[in-house]
Amino acid sequence: MAYNVKITEYAETFIVENVTSERVLRRIEDVAEMLGEYPSAGPQYNPDYAAARPPFPCRFLPLPDTPFTLYYLKDDDAREVIIFDIEWTAGDPRRRFSFVELD
Repeated sequence: MAYNVKITEYAETFIVENVTSERVLRRIEDVAEMLGEYPSAGPQYNPDYAAARPPFPCRFLPLPDTPFTLYYLKDDDAREVIIFDIEWTAGDPRRRFSFVELD
């Protein structure tokens, strides 16, 4: 049974403001659809440095052929995947997750 995939307002805003390529937009959409079928596809995100740790357990997927990484939560009880952040792969990890507010 597939998981329901949701994208937070924060992640949607990032897409609108930063994704200008149709190819990259399709890649994001394809990965979101794939996560509905394979919600454990991305590894657990657990960096060694405290400044880059999220306030909750999450997973991540670098998006091939794009400069972006997608971060998401998997809720097995609700059968839901929540994409809460998309960021530039070369972004400053010390500022990662400072915004976190789930809808």
